[in-house]
Amino acid sequence: MTNVGVASGNDIGSATTPQRAAQVQSIAEKQQRIINSIVQHSPSLLEGVSRSYDRQIEERKRNQLRYRQKFGLIAESLERDIQQLREQIQQHELERRLLVSRPPTSVTPWIIVSEYFRLFRNGVKRTPLQISTSKQTTCEQGEIQMTFLNKVMSPDVSVNSGFGVETIIQEWLSMTLKHQDLTVRLIRLEYDERNMILATVKSSITITEEMFLPESPLIVNRNHDHQTSPLVAKLVGQQLVIPTTIRFEWDSKADRVLSMHANPDFVTPFLTLLGNMEDATRVIDIWFSSVVAST
Repeated sequence: MTNVGVASGNDIGSATTPQRAAQVQSIAEKQQRIINSIVQHSPSLLEGVSRSYDRQIEERKRNQLRYRQKFGLIAESLERDIQQLREQIQQHELERRLLVSRPPTSVTPWIIVSEYFRLFRNGVKRTPLQISTSKQTTCEQGEIQMTFLNKVMSPDVSVNSGFGVETIIQEWLSMTLKHQDLTVRLIRLEYDERNMILATVKSSITITEEMFLPESPLIVNRNHDHQTSPLVAKLVGQQLVIPTTIRFEWDSKADRVLSMHANPDFVTPFLTLLGNMEDATRVIDIWFSSVVAST
């Protein structure tokens, strides 16, 4: 005789298959009744849960955005640091080569050019009345600069704006008066051809409104009560780093510089700051107009 076990109502595990199915169905119906009751009597509870869930999603999105932005800033900072380290390595390598290759009493064009940029790394600190002769110079640094130029430059040395040592001083003075925070760093020296040395430098300045003509449309937004234009507002206060190539011609018999001509690259830094060639070209044209008007 076969015994058929009767499952307890609270023991699903020991129930037969039909009984388990019935019990599962009963539990599902109870859960559905609870859900229906919540929906019917507490809709605000579901709305609150939904809003809380949405807030959690938005918060996660904001956290992800902040993380990506922070990561991007870190990457940019690291890239700048790496570039600075590379330039420092180049500078130290240049200094090492100068020290190794220089006999104790020799005068070489490499040494002269390197010393030139060291002395003029921040321009000149003199007034226009102090240009005529070195005797009128009240600034010790100015005396050192003038003495150096008279010693290493040919009397009729050729430069971008003319001839002579005083023309060199005038060029530096003009830059220094316009850009009080001027910094010039020598990056690389190399021989271009016989008696020619190619120097690569980077000049750093802070952009100000004084760099442009006051009446320039780049400065004044005439459609808005002569307010500063958005383009200038975007530029003012920014650091401008101008890569420049300077070609030195050396007289090996007289141990003096015969010519010194600079070729600055204004397009690259302004294009980097403004993001498009049209605005960069406008700024450069007006800047050069300001330089011509002030000379």
